[in-house]
Amino acid sequence: MRKILSGICLVSIAGLVMLTPAISKKSEAKKIDGEVVFKQHCASCHADGGNSIKPNHPVAEAKELGTLATFKNYLSKPPGHMPYYKNVVDDKGTLEALYKYCKTLKKPKHQQAFEKTPKTAS
Repeated sequence: MRKILSGICLVSIAGLVMLTPAISKKSEAKKIDGEVVFKQHCASCHADGGNSIKPNHPVAEAKELGTLATFKNYLSKPPGHMPYYKNVVDDKGTLEALYKYCKTLKKPKHQQAFEKTPKTAS
C-alpha cells in the first residue's frame, strides 16, 4: 500500500513539473501590448498621441489619463464621433495595457506648436 501511495505521489509531482512550463507560457502569451491596442483602435485619429479631429485636445498628457477609473469612464462614454470599443473597455488587461501606454505618450511637436500659437481676436 505504501509503495502504491509513493508511486501516485511521484506521478503527481512529475505531472506538475511537466505542466508548469505550459502554464507559464500560457500566461506569458496573455500579456497585452498597449501600443498594439493603441495602433489598432486609436492611432487613426490620435497618431503620436495627438488628435487629428480636435488638435487642442491630444491624448498625450490628457486629464482623462489621471486615473485608470477616469480613463475607463471616458472610454465608456466617448464624446462625439469617437467609437466605443466594448472589447477594450470590458477587458481589464487590455484597458490597463492601453492606459499604461497612453501615459507614456508625449505631445507631438506639431501639437506643442499649435498650443503656443497666439490666438488672434476676430
